[in-house]
Amino acid sequence: METCRVGFLVNPIAGMGGSVGLKGTDGRLLLEAIKRGAKPVAPGRARRFLRRLFEYSQPGEVKVISANGVMGCLYLKELGLDPGIYECIDVPKSVETSREDTLEVVRELLRRDVKLLVFVGGDGTARDVLEACGTTAPMLGVPSGVKVYSSVFAVSPEAAAEIVVDSCRGLASIELGEVLDIDEEALQRDLMLVELRGRALTAASHNLRVQTKEPHSGGDLEGIARHFLDYLYKPGVLYLLGPGSTVKYIAEKLGVEKTLLGFDAIVDGKLVGKDLTSEGIKSLLGKYREVYVVLSVIGGQGYLIGRGNQQLTPEILKALGRSKLIIVSSRDKLLKLKYLLIDTGDPEVDRQLSGYYRIIVGYGEEYVMKALPASDTAYLRGGIP
Repeated sequence: METCRVGFLVNPIAGMGGSVGLKGTDGRLLLEAIKRGAKPVAPGRARRFLRRLFEYSQPGEVKVISANGVMGCLYLKELGLDPGIYECIDVPKSVETSREDTLEVVRELLRRDVKLLVFVGGDGTARDVLEACGTTAPMLGVPSGVKVYSSVFAVSPEAAAEIVVDSCRGLASIELGEVLDIDEEALQRDLMLVELRGRALTAASHNLRVQTKEPHSGGDLEGIARHFLDYLYKPGVLYLLGPGSTVKYIAEKLGVEKTLLGFDAIVDGKLVGKDLTSEGIKSLLGKYREVYVVLSVIGGQGYLIGRGNQQLTPEILKALGRSKLIIVSSRDKLLKLKYLLIDTGDPEVDRQLSGYYRIIVGYGEEYVMKALPASDTAYLRGGIP
């Protein structure tokens, strides 16, 4: 059996802005995320990917060629693996990593003749990897960013690991995926500017890779908002209004100015919290006896939790429970999906939140759909039973 050489790198700051209400960590936003007390997300994602990779593959089947330190080899060494199944390159030189380090690592990995480039990060990292590798080798993302709109990502770290092994075994297809990126500075002004940065070769196997996020599809916004107001809106209750234009429309009907891609809190038609961080949400939970969260679904990808709404940390979601989630969506968006996905960062919480949900699609109209953990690769591979 020929050993399959896989390149691996981690953007250690990817996703840090999510829980603190930022929409990414590019540029000056990293400093703001640290100032707000953000904690690293990517290392945990990297560890999940590597554990599943070596559980799913046969001994000697895969050799990982990785960046030095926090960009990869640190997590390989933590697993106590046989040093013969991975190799560390002497890049980067510093603990404080940069975009230039990502570019240098990718170029060095390509010189090591890897079959597939796997990176842990978000859309910004995908953009950098594409710049360095072009179509020289396929790339695959382990999702860790606040925003993950590109179609070069697996649905979860576990799914990424299985795609890699399938690729090594000749069971995965190589396709063209889109690399999208959002202007994070514009997002801070509530402007959604999405740009196609290019198309990359990427690996796909069964339903384990995401599709490109679809733009807002409209739907019966008036009917959804009226249904919420007539049937679900109660006095004295705290409502946490999540990201998205559908939820924003509900806020407008309540006379509240809503943050497009953040969490705002209302009670009795009054704003009691705007563009909340996870800490801001937790402080409000202690003040009100009854709390509901209003969420929408990411079109094309099906994520309910874990993309763009990371302010809902596993701790918060565990305290709330699935019965406190109110989901709204256009009918057309749901008709293109087989299921919804949950990826909180904690697989146990993902399992607790899984199950069937009623989704409001119009006035007096609901659509029932199953939500499952994004790490449930067996279900994803098999589709709906």
